[in-house]
Amino acid sequence: MRRWLDQGHDDAGREVVMLDTRNAFEVDDGAFEGAVDWRLQRFTQFPDAVAAHRDELQDKTVVSYCTGGIRCEKAALVLREEGVEAWQLDGGILGWFAAQGQAHYRGDCFVFDERVAVDSALAPAAAG
Repeated sequence: MRRWLDQGHDDAGREVVMLDTRNAFEVDDGAFEGAVDWRLQRFTQFPDAVAAHRDELQDKTVVSYCTGGIRCEKAALVLREEGVEAWQLDGGILGWFAAQGQAHYRGDCFVFDERVAVDSALAPAAAG
């Protein structure tokens, strides 16, 4: 995945689309550079959003991502059911931070615990 983002395309030369599957308020804390954000209020809206944007995703390599891996896995299944070639970011943003640090990501990651958000070192983000 890192290689694709560094290159700006997948190994076949296709555009890579990072698709944020999180809720809008989560995305507001941080996201991958250039990621698609459909401003979802809740994940149950995702299948309808895929259907509405399916044509925009055709012939591209779509990588769904989320906080820890659960929603991105579900999202990849929905995308594939709609005929979109989709991958998922294994381990989500938190897994990316652990393996790649801040690379290609801007901001913090909202988490559903007392930390509220974490930085790329997985430490509680400074309130701001």
